[in-house]
Amino acid sequence: MVNRTLLDIELARIYFEILVDYARSYPGKTIQYGQLVQLANDRYPNNQFVKSAIATSMGRRLDALREFTTQKNIPDLSSLVVNKLTGDNGEGFKKSFDGEAVRQIVSDFDWSKVKLDFDNYLVEERLSLEERERKSRKSKKIKEPEARTMWWVFCKENPMLVDSVTYEIKEKIILLIMSGQTPNEALDSVGGEA
Repeated sequence: MVNRTLLDIELARIYFEILVDYARSYPGKTIQYGQLVQLANDRYPNNQFVKSAIATSMGRRLDALREFTTQKNIPDLSSLVVNKLTGDNGEGFKKSFDGEAVRQIVSDFDWSKVKLDFDNYLVEERLSLEERERKSRKSKKIKEPEARTMWWVFCKENPMLVDSVTYEIKEKIILLIMSGQTPNEALDSVGGEA
């Protein structure tokens, strides 16, 4: 499994929705990378992920989309997305697939009956992302001033959770944060003492 970012996952979801509609409306037609980005901007003008999307970084997002369609055993919608100059798929796609053949499968498929949602896939990918981030945090040592700042911010945002934390417990929490735990994880770790 590829280590996807939240940006990859969210844009793959949005591109999936757009490409299902596109396949329904324009069977046999392709769409350029830039056009897909523009359609996403038109459909989701206030979405921060969409606002940051650019055509040249679409490969990872289409790979995530391809993984989803493979899991659901439906044709690979990413085959519809082509380069403006060549009119063909990107090099990464062409190394593994015959674009014309896959596009024909997409064109022949009855997209009117597709009511798949990305929700379960998003949950799995987000959990995977959170696990990678948690492991990354644990391996990264945090300096004491940063740990104290993290704890202070947590306290300001969660006063009811920390009202019974003593000085001694706070110092244990700071050490746990320095070892890589989040303030919430550190508080949970000393929960029996608070």
